[in-house]
Amino acid sequence: MTIFHVGDMIVGMRIQEALQALGINEKESAVYVALLQLGRASAYSISEKSGLKKPTTYVVLDELIKKALVYKIPRERKQLYMARSPEQVFAMTEERLKLAKEKLPELLAFSRDEQKKVNVMYFEGVNGIKHMLEYKIKEMEGKELVGFYATDENFDQDTKNEFDEYFKKEWNEKMLKNKISMRIVAPDGPTMKPYRDVDKKYGRMVKIVPKELYSSDTAIDVIGDIVRIQDYKNTQGVLLENPGIAKTMREIFEMVWAGVKEPA
Repeated sequence: MTIFHVGDMIVGMRIQEALQALGINEKESAVYVALLQLGRASAYSISEKSGLKKPTTYVVLDELIKKALVYKIPRERKQLYMARSPEQVFAMTEERLKLAKEKLPELLAFSRDEQKKVNVMYFEGVNGIKHMLEYKIKEMEGKELVGFYATDENFDQDTKNEFDEYFKKEWNEKMLKNKISMRIVAPDGPTMKPYRDVDKKYGRMVKIVPKELYSSDTAIDVIGDIVRIQDYKNTQGVLLENPGIAKTMREIFEMVWAGVKEPA
């Protein structure tokens, strides 16, 4: 006969409720909680503890293994199972949720009517801005990007280092691979020199504007029907996929470009 302690039952019920809130069903929760209480155990013991039939227990254990909540103990004569700690389970769930949230703007864009072609997406954090910069990059092959780039003199050092690493090692190469040419209006400043040194290599034509005329922390660029506003200092970005706005921003760029005398 299986003996349950009242304290164990209350804790078990709370864990079951928490797991079910994560989308883990009642039988899976019962097996997981039973295994937490048992430590390492056989399917028979888990069946007894959880109150489920043995064939059902095997099926549920297989599902929990796929979800990384349970694992088999290797090199045992008798097949035994162990549960991952609740801390590990919730940490994995939080990481998956974080990754899913980073992809949310793209998923929302896919869910909209493709004929409409008008999307507004918001991105946050360094990884969020990276996703924004690479949105539909393969579809932009052979196109031209135009825009106003920002100074990084007011960024905190960690943010500056992270973006410098990304642009030098990833973004530049992806633009080159997709044969995307660039015309850029950029502020003058010593921190921009490493970028200017490789402009020709990566197909960038840049016109430099004195800092007293242009010293923005925010960049705006246009490619295809996409306008991107990039606030690197606060690691926030907005992407507008709108043909009309893109056309207007491109015309504004052309007026400014024509007024700046010489490319650097």
